[in-house]
Formats: sequence, structure tokens, C-alpha cells
Amino acid sequence: MPNKTLTNHKSARALVVDDETTIADFIDDTLTAQGYQVQSFSDSKAAYGIASAQDFDIALVDISMPGISGAQLSKKIRERSPQTEIIIITGVPDQENLEPFLKMGLTQFLFKPFNRSQLAYSVYAAMHFKRLRGKYLTIAAETQGSSLTGMSRSIRNIRQEILSVSRINLSVLIMGESGTGKEVIAHDVHKNSERSKKPFVPINCATLGSLAESELFGHERGAFTGATKTTNGYIGAANGGTLFFDEIGELAPEIQAKLLRFLDDGEYRRVGSSEIRHADTGIIAATNRDLKNVLRGELPPDLFFRLSGSVIQVSPLRERKADILPLTRHFLTLFGNAKNTFYDLSAEACALLIEEEWPGNTRQLKQVLYKISQTSTNPQLSLADVQKALGRDSKKQEIRTYKEAKHDFLLEFNRGYFITLLSITRGSLQQALQISGMHKKNFYTKIKQLGVTVKDFSPNRQQKS
Repeated sequence: MPNKTLTNHKSARALVVDDETTIADFIDDTLTAQGYQVQSFSDSKAAYGIASAQDFDIALVDISMPGISGAQLSKKIRERSPQTEIIIITGVPDQENLEPFLKMGLTQFLFKPFNRSQLAYSVYAAMHFKRLRGKYLTIAAETQGSSLTGMSRSIRNIRQEILSVSRINLSVLIMGESGTGKEVIAHDVHKNSERSKKPFVPINCATLGSLAESELFGHERGAFTGATKTTNGYIGAANGGTLFFDEIGELAPEIQAKLLRFLDDGEYRRVGSSEIRHADTGIIAATNRDLKNVLRGELPPDLFFRLSGSVIQVSPLRERKADILPLTRHFLTLFGNAKNTFYDLSAEACALLIEEEWPGNTRQLKQVLYKISQTSTNPQLSLADVQKALGRDSKKQEIRTYKEAKHDFLLEFNRGYFITLLSITRGSLQQALQISGMHKKNFYTKIKQLGVTVKDFSPNRQQKS
């Protein structure tokens, strides 16, 4: 089957790089026979030059090579052509060696030694995902926006992923630390899908307890003590809609095994019944375990691969500082509307929020801002208000000068200031310039340096709360 499929890609271009000439030649011969246009190298520096100048549909890259490493070469390929599928070749599947590739979002590996059939199937799988991604991008242009708030490149990419996967009948696995907004993403996938008019049913797998099977699959009356009536369970309730399994890794192993059958063919049985039932549901799952730990086996492989039709990775808030002030404005607007109040933050308060690490991510930021909105008597929120909500001693912490703040976190401070400024003026550069008091040339230079996109602040581009 893979041979037939691969011969359909006669125009596909493949880059092969392995410092072992025999392996590079073996891959070259195999893919050429399948109809690929192949360029193979045993010299990683020569391959780096080609990758800097040409685009490829697929690249097979050895992990450890003299001169240019596999990680450096993969990064260059991704920079020039993000659509290129990359398969990493390694003889030592050590987590430490794989980590740089996992951080780049590369999850396809070919382990030495491999035969012609294993090579063919690996390439087939990579090209299959390439076709799916192309279909995602086509559909994305026809869909509406996401409710995610933020200006970082990471959040913008996630918005695009949401719009892409929402119209494809594939399971979605959302990975990220607790509090990063995984359920918000799941809601967005559902509301942009063809199932949006049917129920969205969230399941907190960590709280199902001893009645997990009954809660998921339902039960017949009299199936166990206390079963006074027949129930549909979460799966029956979500028929036609979407099931969201939050913290899927917390399910007991025996329940995971029964869930696998449902994930495979939609079939399940109520507790106390032999009748096979069927439910047609979209599947979204979330876990706070990172991909590295999942690959180590913290999530059963069968379950992981069944759920990961598409994987959305959410970065922690500390890695996307540009989102802190947009989120702050979003939450303060929500809390202010409830009290018919408009909250504003001082520059020093903004700087402190940006400086925080936020181990609890967006959830923690929201809780801190809610606390401030409930305890502050002045809608003009100060540094002291933020310090108090964070449990800091304001008397012991000095307010830094602009020069000191610039030295410590210049990029975050300036980006936060301009994002707030353009939010207030709704993208009007003329008004923003007047408020800033800056020289016109310096103002526009700073906007350009920060990469702030003015159109994102115009009224017709604002995200819905």
C-alpha cells in the first residue's frame, strides 16, 4: 500500500542527509524508486547550503553528524519552509537527544537499523500529515475567529490551528501546563466545527472516581446499588456533539482500555447491559503532561496515538510575555463591566505583571486580577494594588526608575506599553503618538522594532469576550 501511495508523489522533492554514505544512498535509492526527486548528502554543511536556498516537501535528517548537527539543519529547514515534513533519523532514541527536536514540534522519528518497508511507511505517514495540514490551511480561510486573547506569535499560531482542525473529523490532543486555557481552546474547536449546534460535554477525568465507567458510558437501572434509573452517561449525552476529556492521563488504566474501543469505532456498552450502542462524537482531549513525558510512557501509547490526530501545544504564560497585558485588559474589562467600572493600570503595575513568572499561568493571572477588582477602592490600579494581590510587601520593594526597568526587561516593558496604548486608542497611531509624548520618528521606529501590528487593535478585529 505505501508503494502505491508514494508513487502518486512523483513531483515531491526529498532532502536526505546522513553522514553514513551507505544509509544516505539506501534512502536515496528507495525514494527515487517511489517517484521522488531526491537530493542526498553525507556532508551536512553542503546540505545546509541547499536547505538555505531550496524548498523540499520532505526531509530525512540524521540526528548526529559532524559539522552541522541534525538540530541545526532541521531549524534551518523549518525557517525557510515551515511546510516541509521532517523525519529525524537516530540510532539512539535517548530523550535528551530528542528534546531539541520535540521543542521544534518535530515528532516523527526513524530509528536505526531500519529496512525498506519501515522507511516507506515512515515517509508515507509524513506525507499523509503534510496533505492534512494543507487541507487545514484551505479550510482555515473559510472559518471565523477564535476567542483566545493574546498578541504573541504562539497564540496567533494556535488561533490558526484551531481554525484549521475544527472542520476536520480528527481527534485533537491539547497539551500544556495547568491554567494555560486548554478548555478555552477546546470550546473554540467545537464552536467552529460542524458539531457546534450539538452539545459540548466537558469531562474532568481527575474527578470521576470509582464510578468512572458509569459516568462515561451510563448504566442500566439496577446495575449496582444506588442505580435507581437508567442513565446515558457523558458519551450518550454528547451524541452528535463533542466530548472533551480534560486531564485524560488521570483515567484509571481499566477505563482507558474500555475507552479505546469507543475511540476506535464509536461503540460502547452501558454498565449492566450487553447491548452495543453507538455514538457519533467529536473527540478533544487535554493533558498537562508534556510531549517528552508522554513519549516516555506516562500516557499509554495506544491512547496517545488514537487521540493525537492533531496536537495543539500551548506554551506557558512565562514564555509569552506579550500576552500578559492583553489578557490583563480582557479580564479587567470583564470584572469592570460586572461593577459598571473601568479599571486602568499604572505603568509600574503593568511592569510588575509582566515581570511575574505566573506558575499558575492564565488562571492565576485571572484570579489575581479578580482579587484586585474586588478589594481596590480606586479604579486607577497602582503598583501597590498588584503587590498586595501577589502577597508582596510594598514597603520592602522599591519602585524602579525607567532606566533600571529598561535595563532589566526592555523588550517586555516597551511591548506592554505600546500594546496598552494602541488598545486604548483602538489602533489610531495619531492618538497614540499624542498620548505617548514621543518624537514622531522615535515613535514609529519603536512600533516597527516591536513588530506590533496596528490592524489587530482596530474595532472590527477585536476578539469577543
